[in-house]
Order: sequence, then structure tokens, then C-alpha cells
Amino acid sequence: MGIAIQGLSHVYMAGTPFEKIALSRVNMEVEEGAFAAVLGATGSGKSTLIQHIAGLLHPTEGTVRVFEAESGPETKKLGSLRRQVGVVFQYPEYQLFEETVAKDIAYGPRNQGLEEGEIEERVRQAMEWVGLPAELRERSPFHLSGGQMRRTAIAGVLAMKPKVLVLDEPTAGLDPAGQQELLNRIDDVHREQGMTVILVSHRMEEAVRYADTLFIMDQGRLVLSGPPSEVFSRREALSEWGLEAPAATQLAAVLSKHLEPGVPSDLLTVEALEEYLWKRWTGRKIL
Repeated sequence: MGIAIQGLSHVYMAGTPFEKIALSRVNMEVEEGAFAAVLGATGSGKSTLIQHIAGLLHPTEGTVRVFEAESGPETKKLGSLRRQVGVVFQYPEYQLFEETVAKDIAYGPRNQGLEEGEIEERVRQAMEWVGLPAELRERSPFHLSGGQMRRTAIAGVLAMKPKVLVLDEPTAGLDPAGQQELLNRIDDVHREQGMTVILVSHRMEEAVRYADTLFIMDQGRLVLSGPPSEVFSRREALSEWGLEAPAATQLAAVLSKHLEPGVPSDLLTVEALEEYLWKRWTGRKIL
């Protein structure tokens, strides 16, 4: 088991008039090497949950275990847990600070105490993973395009080779082509390295395209989990929790009602819907 969360609760400003329950008895398991997505409306507890996984918050109750590292209410130090997890927060390019792209990417591996030869290899590999040309190594990260800055920041996290990569809305602010290319590259790293990935997103299309397991949060509780097809079969419940089915699924429902009766309701991506309609309209048997 890669990640195991049991009875996790978190209360902000406990014992004060501003006390707020952010998480309530969350139980969650993510298999090693999985690509999971955490979904929920604003204020559902997504960010608080991933901060516990990353070792940035102490649980009020319960435990969080990431491989061999564990945290609970009495845990004094969270360093062992933090070393397992790399986090890419929203707009990570705001955290760039070094003189060159290479130095910024090398910062984390250097703090890990690696030898210079290994650091150089980590920088080269991370730049390749995110699609940064080698000729950008010595350029100031602040002289790059917005998309290149985002990739530099993500490369800095990947260069540390965490066992778990947490992505908090990693495509925010990118155009559709940039969004898909970035997640395609991260998915390639996930498959190549066997890295466990947790994607936090409000975009259903991202979740169903890449994740094999979805976790739905609502008001600090984990209310639903499972494979995408199973989760999005609960459209009424999702609507109550402030979420909608992917656009392709909604379109399939409209087509089935008004134009093409019998279009399946479990077509989650545009590609799946397109393939179904092509085979149907050309008279081919649908496998």
C-alpha cells in the first residue's frame, strides 16, 4: 500500500471562536503506482487533505501513512513523510528564485545531499521529462514563457524523485493544448517511474483522462471513491456535491435523449464518444 489514511480529522483554530472542521474521519487508500484524482467543490477539504499527505499539517485525529512514514496527532517531526512526497501547488512558477533554470531544478536534489554528477543527471532527466530544451539550462527562469516557467518549477519537484507526486490544479492558467501536454508528460513519468500521482482538480475531463481512481470530497468528508465509470454513474449525487459529469458524458446524455437513443452513459472522454458515434454511424460493430 502506498498511502493509507485512517480516521483523519483536522480542525483549524481549535478551541477558538473561529474553529473550523476541515476534515472529518477520512479513510482513504491509494495503491503504490496509482494515478488518483481528488475532486470536490471549493471548501470541500481537498487542499487540507493533500497537505496532510505531504506532511505539511499534523492530524487533529487519525493517522496518515505514506509508505514507511507515518504522522498522527502526537508525531513530533514530519520530515520522513515529507521526503516521500513532492508537491506542485497552483502556479508553482511563483516559487522560482535561482539565477538559471538548471540551478533552480538542482536546488532540491542538492539539499538531498546528492553528489554533483547525480545532480546534473537529475537536472537533465527532469528537463527531458517536462519537455524543456537543453539550451534553456543557463537561461534565467524569469526570461521564459509562462508555460516554460511552469515546467521548470515542476521539473524541480520531479528532480527529487519523490515516491508520491501531488499536483494541486497544475494546469491552472494554461491554454487547453498546454494543459493536455503537461499532463501527458506527467502521465509518462508516472508510467515510466512507477510514481504514485495524486491530482487535485476541478476539471472533470482531466480526472477521467488520467486517473484510475477518483476520490470525491464534500464538506470535509470523503463521500465517494472508485473508478471513473463508477463514480460518474452517480450523476445526481455528484450534482448535490457541486460537481458535474465530464462534458462528453453530458453530451452523450443529450444525444441519447434527442437524437441517438441508446448512446451509453459511461462515455467519459470526447475520444470515447467520438469513437462510439463513428462506429455507430458507419454501421461497424461496437466492441
